Amino acid sequence: MKRLILNIALLVTILLITVVLMFSEYFNNQEREITVTDKYIKRSGKADIYLIVDKNKNTYKITDLFFKFKFNSTDLYNELEVGQTYNIKTSGFRVKILSQYPNINKIEKSED
Repeated sequence: MKRLILNIALLVTILLITVVLMFSEYFNNQEREITVTDKYIKRSGKADIYLIVDKNKNTYKITDLFFKFKFNSTDLYNELEVGQTYNIKTSGFRVKILSQYPNINKIEKSED
């Protein structure tokens, strides 16, 4: 009986962690100013992941988010130019072990 309870607790914990990781891109909204130093596209299966690197060597991704009704990731990626400074709004977390990056949701060119 004790073993069954431990197995159920382990299963519930794994499910909770999975759900949190799946929806982590919808939390931790932040605004910051970045200067783009590099941008590239990473192929993941049949999908493309747009990645941006700033002058502080932080990496961000630009992907669509269904529950935020954000379906313009390609447009946002194309607006960003290397060497330019932008005010961005992000969501999500950087989780190195899972290769997760904050997701850029909105960009606005910074006024110098």
